[in-house]
Amino acid sequence: MQSINQLLDNDAFIKRVQYVIITLFILLIAFDIYLAVDGTSEEDTISNVIKSYTDDGLYILTFFWGALVVNLFFPTKRPLLVSGTVGSLILVVITVFIYFFSLGTMVRNMIGPTENDIRIAHAIYMLLGFLMAYVLWRQSTPKNT
Repeated sequence: MQSINQLLDNDAFIKRVQYVIITLFILLIAFDIYLAVDGTSEEDTISNVIKSYTDDGLYILTFFWGALVVNLFFPTKRPLLVSGTVGSLILVVITVFIYFFSLGTMVRNMIGPTENDIRIAHAIYMLLGFLMAYVLWRQSTPKNT
């Protein structure tokens, strides 16, 4: 059995993992399309379920999406401010606060009843997730690349 560091240095293993992830995403999209065109399920597509949860005030999904974008697409060559584990724990604690204290609904109420209040609240939480992950939870890259 190889250690995780040896596996991560193995290009063939990385390619296999990438192919598995791409295949899973293609299957997920195909299943979502199948549910959309299938006559037996009216509003039960994956996209509609996620949209209903976010419209009902589950702002942690957009918070995590903002954090995930930074983690995947904005790596850093500088030393991290905190370790990846501590950064992950801080993001989870903030998410728990957002969820259990209904901070998303509070932000939406502070914006006021406008036609775009839910969009603005989601944008605020995506930006908050983006900024928190930019400071606390980024992938590090080797210095020589």
